[in-house]
Amino acid sequence: MSEWNQAYQLAKLELRASKLSFIYGFVLTMFVTLFLITTLSSYLDNGYVGFDFFFLLLFSVGAIWAKPKEFQIQKVSGVLLASPILMMQLALPIKRSVLVKSRFIIQFFYSFPYQLLFLIAFYIFSPINNVLSTQEYLAFAALWILIGIFFGSALPIADAGDTSKLTTTVAGSIFSSLILLIGSFTILTTVHVSTGEGPVYWSLVAVKKWPVASLAVALLLTFGTMGYWISYMKKRVGKQDYL
Repeated sequence: MSEWNQAYQLAKLELRASKLSFIYGFVLTMFVTLFLITTLSSYLDNGYVGFDFFFLLLFSVGAIWAKPKEFQIQKVSGVLLASPILMMQLALPIKRSVLVKSRFIIQFFYSFPYQLLFLIAFYIFSPINNVLSTQEYLAFAALWILIGIFFGSALPIADAGDTSKLTTTVAGSIFSSLILLIGSFTILTTVHVSTGEGPVYWSLVAVKKWPVASLAVALLLTFGTMGYWISYMKKRVGKQDYL
């Protein structure tokens, strides 16, 4: 049995216990989908940061917020914030690489199904089919699925544990969240001001003009990044003091 197959079997235990959370994730995705569908025409005509922000939010964090509390990262000691379930699994005779890969599989299930659902609804109900042909939209969808994996592959790292005051204290968490939010809007605003359009618009241009090149670059960056984060997390788990 391959390590990925073992990791999937391990991940299924947590996923089965999280069925209700997937309903919450579905509800949130529907709200975001409705917003993006109804504002696409305005975005294409005028361009605004909010559309890009929610689009990128869906293809980065996904529905990870809906994970049951018992499976979320928590303060497990005075200064350590980590995944309690991962700490329990580390005491079992399971290869560290299998445990790490299982965290990435869980992240995938908290993002890909919702992203795919959105992309289907977006094509059916929004005026995007007036902008892209079916073939171009398939390339657009594939590009954003890869972008989702690219961003989402960094999230499981938090399960391995962190002792930074920016994450282990309430004030630190609020401060870091505000910095992340302000930073995101600042970057997106800079892109809009400097190029005249936002990331979603330029992704439409990319799949219309250079579909093969765009997907090839995204594929290389995505799987290169995911490989790096898997390797990094294995090292981090090995170095972390969970006692």
